Amino acid sequence: MQTAKILVVDDDISLVQLSQLILEDMGYAVRGAVSGSQALVMIAEDMPDLVLLDVMMPQMDGFAVCRKIRQQYLPPTPYILMYTADDREETYRKSLNAGANDLITKDTPISELAAKIDILLAATPRQI
Repeated sequence: MQTAKILVVDDDISLVQLSQLILEDMGYAVRGAVSGSQALVMIAEDMPDLVLLDVMMPQMDGFAVCRKIRQQYLPPTPYILMYTADDREETYRKSLNAGANDLITKDTPISELAAKIDILLAATPRQI
């Protein structure tokens, strides 16, 4: 079985590194990007199965990154899980409108985030 690939995108490098450690410990192949433009280049080089995408980033926010991914690549790959501190209904709606598959808040316990990623990746067909 192929190891699922995850791209973590957040302008906070310490959050990227922490997420990488936790997700790698769960058995995923994880790469990190600290900007939307860097994420788009990394996706073009090697398509991940899931993108854990921060909403609030400078220059290009998560909504813009999500729209660009959806303009260039057809679902189901990559699965896009928006990751934000902003838990307003409007943010959830904007995420889905931009093409995200789901949204999870940054205050969600890491065990819940891990379980959600496991469930999403188990249900998402993979390109081989």
